[in-house]
Amino acid sequence: MSTSQPPSHKTYFIDLPLSRLHVLEVGEGEPLIMVPATISEWEDWLTLVQFLGQWFKVYFFELPGHAQSSPFKESFSSARVAELVEQLADKLGYDRFNLMGFSFGGILAMRAFKRLAARIDRLILIAPCLGWQALPYSKTRLTLLYRVIQQFKRRWLQTLFVKFVRNPRTLSIAIAFVRAIGRLEDTIPLKRKLPRTTTTTFDILSSQIAEILTTEFDPPSKKHKTPCYFAMSIYDPLLRFDATLNIAETHFADMNVVRLTYPFHQPPRPFTFEELNEGFYRTVDAFMRTHA
Repeated sequence: MSTSQPPSHKTYFIDLPLSRLHVLEVGEGEPLIMVPATISEWEDWLTLVQFLGQWFKVYFFELPGHAQSSPFKESFSSARVAELVEQLADKLGYDRFNLMGFSFGGILAMRAFKRLAARIDRLILIAPCLGWQALPYSKTRLTLLYRVIQQFKRRWLQTLFVKFVRNPRTLSIAIAFVRAIGRLEDTIPLKRKLPRTTTTTFDILSSQIAEILTTEFDPPSKKHKTPCYFAMSIYDPLLRFDATLNIAETHFADMNVVRLTYPFHQPPRPFTFEELNEGFYRTVDAFMRTHA
């Protein structure tokens, strides 16, 4: 039965070999490491973390180079994030844990799963980006976008763009450009986030978009038995539902699929704790009971 009040939360820093992570912790129970989407700050995900805290002890971290987590000393990559997840689990003292990814966090969670499959009890994927095949683009457009993004690895161009987003007169132009290149929705609060962008953060964002445009996970020779909870809108405007589900199904034999009908990829505002309980409690609880 769902609780009427969200569980309490706390934030703190954890020093790991790859990064000094800013972590949000909520709940009690089995550990769940929650890999965020790009441009994520813990405040935007608090109610979702509290919702999941009804079953798990949830650890949400801000990606290296975003918000208060320190950037990697070397370039950003999903493979490095997978190593970071391993370091975090080890630091927390967990031999086994659950893993979750949302949006770009889908790529990160899958990369971490590939590295740590033997240690993961359940995988939760919410509107996950799982590779370029699910993008609603032709290969020609994907190639063009990738070339544009590669140009933005140049430091002088990053510096110029940061000046652009910090100027109120040109911020709207910068937002339109980022939405077009990254295919980001109006629901993502770029007007609030972009002016705080540094050249380091923008370099990381460029790397993340490049991975979205090129990532492809080779299916295993035999499907994983790890239970996978998969929830996504069939009307997702950024990712093709059928293609995304097909990628997941080529990897996992035990799929719990929840088809949503939202007209967005990311909510225009974070769902409240009450809304999450009303919309998702029964399916998550059933998943947990089935795979206890």
